[in-house]
Amino acid sequence: MAILDRFLKYIQISTNSDSETGTTPSTETQWHLAKILMQELRQLNMDEVWLDEEHCYVYAFLKGIECAPKIGFISHMDTSESVTDINMNPHIIRNYDGRSIQLNEKEILDVNKYSDLRKHTGKTLITTDGNTLLGADDKAGIAEIMTMLENIINNNIKHGDIFVAFTPDEEIGEGTKFFDFSKFKADFAYTIDGSDLGEICYENFNAATIKIQIKGVSTHLGSAKNVMVNSQLIANEIINLIPKEYPETTEGYEGYYHLDSIQGNVTDTKIKFLVRDFQKVGFEKRKKNFQKLVDDLNKKYNNCITIEISDTYYNMKEIITKHMHLIENAKKAMQNVNVNPIIREIRGGTDGSNLSEKGLPCPNLGTGGHNFHGIHEYICLEDMEKVTEILVEIVKLYSK
Repeated sequence: MAILDRFLKYIQISTNSDSETGTTPSTETQWHLAKILMQELRQLNMDEVWLDEEHCYVYAFLKGIECAPKIGFISHMDTSESVTDINMNPHIIRNYDGRSIQLNEKEILDVNKYSDLRKHTGKTLITTDGNTLLGADDKAGIAEIMTMLENIINNNIKHGDIFVAFTPDEEIGEGTKFFDFSKFKADFAYTIDGSDLGEICYENFNAATIKIQIKGVSTHLGSAKNVMVNSQLIANEIINLIPKEYPETTEGYEGYYHLDSIQGNVTDTKIKFLVRDFQKVGFEKRKKNFQKLVDDLNKKYNNCITIEISDTYYNMKEIITKHMHLIENAKKAMQNVNVNPIIREIRGGTDGSNLSEKGLPCPNLGTGGHNFHGIHEYICLEDMEKVTEILVEIVKLYSK
C-alpha cells in the first residue's frame, strides 16, 4: 500500500485522547485504529502480532538474523485533545506553488507565518480544511513504520529482529503507562514522532502537571461583603503571580509555565498548569515555586486551595548519551539517502522519554509533519517517503 493511502486511511479515524477520563485508553475511538493496525500487521505476515485487549497497545515482531541487535520502532495512535480530529477532511495540494494556502473562508496557512512551507515548493502537501487537526502527529509515524515493514518484507532486505509498538494516550503523557516489555524485547528503539525531515532528538523537557483546586464561598450578592470568597478571583491571582515565562514567549532551551485549562464559578475553580524545563535543577525550582505560591495564598485565604503536582516525563539526554550509536547510525542512514541530519532539542516529550527512563534507550526521529496540535497542521508527502527510506536504512545498518 502506498504511504499516502495508508496515511489518509489512518487520519480518517478520530483518536483524540482525553486527560480527564482516567482510563487507558482514555477514549474508545483509539480501539478502532488499533484493530485496523492489527489486521494490516497480520497481512504483512509479521511473525507475531499482539493486541493488549485491556489497554489498547499494539505490538508486532519480525524475526531476523541472530547476530544483529534487536531494534524497535514506536509511534502513538492518539491525537492531541487540543483540537478535534472528528470529520477530518484533508486537502491534497500537488506541485505546491510556495504561496499561502487558503484552507477555508476564514483560515489561511500563511507562508509568512510558517516559513517552512517554502521548503516544499513543487512537492505534494497534505493539509487540514481549517476545522480540525490533520493527525500527522503521530499517524504519519505509524504510516512510515508500516511502509518500512512492507518494504523490508517484500524486498527481502536483510535485518535483525524488529519490534514494533503503537501506543495509546501519548499526548496526555500516558503512552508508556502499561507498556509491555515482555512483548517488546528490543535492545533499543526509535520513536517516530518528531517534526522536520532529518530531525534527530535526544534531549527533551522535564515535565510536570500542576492541578490546583480552589474552594470559594457563595452568598447573596447584596450581602456579600466580608462573606463571599470568589474562587475565580483567587485563580486569577494565582495566574498573575506566575512568572511571565510562557510557551509563546520562550524558545530553544528556555523552560516555561503554561496555563493549560481553567474552569469554575464562585464556589469551585480548577486550574491546570504545565511546567517544562530542560534542567533538573530548574525543573525542581519551578515546582517549588508553585507549592510556595499556594502555601502563601492559603495563609491569606484560610486554606481554601489544594495543589497536586505530578511528574510526567524526564529529559532522556542522560540515558541516550550512553548509547550514541543510535544517533550516529541515524545520521549515517539519513546521509545515505541524501537527507541532511538536524540534531535539535524537543520542546516537548515523547514515549521515548519515559521508555528511556525505564531502560529502553529511545531517541526520536522526525516524521516530516509541521504545526502539530492545531488546525494549521500539514505534512509533505515526499518527506514521508524519505522518512521511510531512512528507517529502512537504519535497519540495514544494524544488520551488518
